[in-house]
Amino acid sequence: MNSEIPTRQSSFLLFIRKHNYLLLVLPALLLYTVFIIYPFLNSIRYSFFEWSGVGPMTYIGLGNYHTIFFGALQEFFVRALKHNLFAFVINFSLQTIFGLGLALALYAVTKGSNLYKTIFFLPNTLSTVIVGFLWNLLLNPQWGMVNRFFEMVGLDFLSRPWLGDPKLALPTILAVSAWRGLGFPILVYLAALLAIPEEYVEAAKIDGAKGFQIIRHIYIPLILPTTFTLMTLSFIWTFNMFDLIFALQGASAGPNYATDVLGTLFYRITFGGMGSSATGMGLGAAIAVVIFSVLFPVSYLLNRISKKFEL
Repeated sequence: MNSEIPTRQSSFLLFIRKHNYLLLVLPALLLYTVFIIYPFLNSIRYSFFEWSGVGPMTYIGLGNYHTIFFGALQEFFVRALKHNLFAFVINFSLQTIFGLGLALALYAVTKGSNLYKTIFFLPNTLSTVIVGFLWNLLLNPQWGMVNRFFEMVGLDFLSRPWLGDPKLALPTILAVSAWRGLGFPILVYLAALLAIPEEYVEAAKIDGAKGFQIIRHIYIPLILPTTFTLMTLSFIWTFNMFDLIFALQGASAGPNYATDVLGTLFYRITFGGMGSSATGMGLGAAIAVVIFSVLFPVSYLLNRISKKFEL
């Protein structure tokens, strides 16, 4: 009987030695469980309750989801979802066109490329509060530098209340977002271009390919996995969009909800006020679950598609 104890101890020690990497993973796994998995599972549980955040919770089943899809929040939810989809299309288009274009330019530059990389990536290092404050000043309709610039060059007719016009507010914020985040796709595309074997380019040149033909038939096909990776990240970022809109327009996402996205809708519903027709922690948790239900399958699908294009 006693001989079994040392045997069990030696088996346990053997397991630890064989799988010692688990000891390295355990702290990160513990933190991830406490701060990510547990709150998410709790959010799913809260979404079935009517709860103000304090006091007793009342079980209402799918009542919160009915409020989102068919009830008082339907109009707000549909509008915010459309804005998120619009933001994804614009963000991804801008980062693909300008990110790839500038990456190709940097790829061709032999002198000063590090300086240009620093300049392009610098806005990415700024905090959202600083970016929001800076662009609030620049876009001010009365004395902002953007409208002043148009006046200086004789283009007064282009002056606009950029953040006050419902038709321009969201595109303006997306342009600011693109300015701030453009450095990341530039560096990612540049890394992908540098990883392309030089033999492919040389073979194309021997076959008579030049300039844009090399870009079209060599570079673009070989960086497709990178493009899908950026598409996945762009989709996740735009559906988690909140901080820049909050910094520029506040939680009310004005004017008249013209810049409202799922993130700002979640904030208003969860913490109350500012035009919300329904509020509560349970309802906010339901919105969070809906956001995840959109993000996870689309991100998984894009990731699978990306792997098909890998060499």
